[in-house]
Amino acid sequence: MPITEPAAPSNRAAATRTIFWAAVWLALVLVGLKAFYLGAPGAPAVSVGQGYLRSLAAISYGDVLFAAFFWFCGRTALLLAGSRPAVTRIASFAVVSLAALSCLYAILNILIFGTFGGFLTYPLLLLIGNVRMLSSSVAAYVTWRNVLGLVVLPVAYIGLVCVTLSLKVRDRRTWWSGRGVALAALVGWVLFGQYTYANEWATRQQRRVAENPHWVLASSWWQAVSGDGIARMTEGFTETDLSDFNAIGTKPPVPLAVGLRRTRAQGQQARAARARRPPNVILIVLESVAARWTGLNGQYDTTPRLKAESARGLVFENIYAHIGRSSNSLAAMLLSTYPRLSFREATEEDPHLAATSLPALFRKHGYQTAFFTPSDLSWAGWDTYLAGRGFEELRDYHSLPCTEMVSSWGVEDRCMIEGIIDVVRRAPARPFFLMGWTTQTHHPYEPTPGVSLLSLLKERTPDDWDLWRYLNVLHETDRHLGRLFEAVRRAGLDNDTLIVITGDHGQAFGYPHDSYFQGKTVYQEDVHVPLMIWSPRVYRSAARSKTIGSHVDLAPTIAELAGLPAVPEWQGRSLFDATRAPRAYFYVAEDHFTLGVREGNWKYIFDLREGTEELYDLEHDPTEQHNLVKAFPERASRLRGRLAAWTEANRRQYERPLQAASLAGPN
Repeated sequence: MPITEPAAPSNRAAATRTIFWAAVWLALVLVGLKAFYLGAPGAPAVSVGQGYLRSLAAISYGDVLFAAFFWFCGRTALLLAGSRPAVTRIASFAVVSLAALSCLYAILNILIFGTFGGFLTYPLLLLIGNVRMLSSSVAAYVTWRNVLGLVVLPVAYIGLVCVTLSLKVRDRRTWWSGRGVALAALVGWVLFGQYTYANEWATRQQRRVAENPHWVLASSWWQAVSGDGIARMTEGFTETDLSDFNAIGTKPPVPLAVGLRRTRAQGQQARAARARRPPNVILIVLESVAARWTGLNGQYDTTPRLKAESARGLVFENIYAHIGRSSNSLAAMLLSTYPRLSFREATEEDPHLAATSLPALFRKHGYQTAFFTPSDLSWAGWDTYLAGRGFEELRDYHSLPCTEMVSSWGVEDRCMIEGIIDVVRRAPARPFFLMGWTTQTHHPYEPTPGVSLLSLLKERTPDDWDLWRYLNVLHETDRHLGRLFEAVRRAGLDNDTLIVITGDHGQAFGYPHDSYFQGKTVYQEDVHVPLMIWSPRVYRSAARSKTIGSHVDLAPTIAELAGLPAVPEWQGRSLFDATRAPRAYFYVAEDHFTLGVREGNWKYIFDLREGTEELYDLEHDPTEQHNLVKAFPERASRLRGRLAAWTEANRRQYERPLQAASLAGPN
């Protein structure tokens, strides 16, 4: 005679069924969301030769494990509730509610992954900063489909659980056999998925979609609160490897004449030395501009004015940002110091780091100093960070001659350029050091109203629309930079002014690697930035340099060109210094660390969490498509040792912070 359940099951039995089906439907929804990421069977997201089911298992087995862990926690809660009916009902209700929220969080992360190439992490949440300034970037992805999905999915999940629970199970053996089938399916899916991931997905660019977003957030939080959040490597290195990160010390600077002989502008340094007064210096940093997207280093016609002005300047072909993060680039440029290898923004983590900045050096020598940006200096504590760095004046969009916001990030770049031009036109008696930081090329790449958009695309990318807008905004910023050069000439200051143009970091659009925005990788489109030094007095014809350098080298290079001694604690070296190491270092810091180094034509990348490594010969493979680690294991090992030396030097540096007397004087 079959065993049947009572007509009115106990609260405990009902709660047990509720938690079971809550976990089952959670697993199915999470797998379904990964299927949504893959697209329909046969879609481009799945490589030819890979079965759809195999790929789906490879990227979702972690989600099934999460659902099993969720069920285990729910059952544990029931055990703790004991025989108390009210507590049991509360526990089962809480489990279903948390599962619905888990569905909401999962779909949010799938949308984020499709845009950013990664799930939300605790360090990433810390970097969000000013929510108002982020609103334009976020709004670009608030479509009715996305909003509908965020609302409908949790509701549908609760409905599925309720409908399943309403079905009568009369045969207890059917109930237990169903649980057995679920357990067998779970084990089979996990084993099959883990095997497929290890053999077919572990080396793919988008492999991180296989992670469970809930676990990513929880583990990144635990790593942040349980450790110091600093990159560590155990690889061996030699003590001489640490010399790449030593301060300049008391070594006298390379004479300007010697430095300039290393460029094509030979013999013209004498005229620079006979300048009527110390040269004016204007440093312009282009927000989110990689060398790849400019006319100085790439194939795009986005910067025709800069390209034309390079006829009176020197273009460096191999300059790198240390990280795809503006705040850390700001610190490296101003202080000539490697940023702390951590997940934090340098301007918030070390706002009062005792170090002498480039503007402080200029101010000590009688320069007028000012910082301009069309953005908001409250972002990531920039206002506090810059206040004690030698700038006599800080001007953001609040004090520029514009009121119309082009996006939540600020006003047009034109407004900043006009603020700088105003200083140039007044031709102050004192020489000036002016620094400008653009913002319009920041996502969402909002074009200037009324400006016609040009056909600037040169190649097909997965994100043509965003890239098209970005290239046009860069073209418009370049037009206003042309006005700045013209203003310097009209003021009669061209022979007494040095203009330096660089980028703070790169920007990715899904090609040549499956990465978007910035700071996700250390491939060229993320870290290779333009650098042009314009000086008609020195450069009578176009000059180019293959010297390898990075943002820490900017301050000593500018100081040397201006005839000022480098600050002893600066870690960078002048790009004209023949003794400098032919290397540059860069990193990614989110929920894990990826470190990279460029040495000669070779570029090496090491993922600290996964232990994976990549080696590229940039001379023959400029888009980094052919990993040569297996072909050159000794070279890879040697460069891995240099990265280990960097992590050790960085640890020592920030355990004993730089202690230099400030040259800024009274503010």
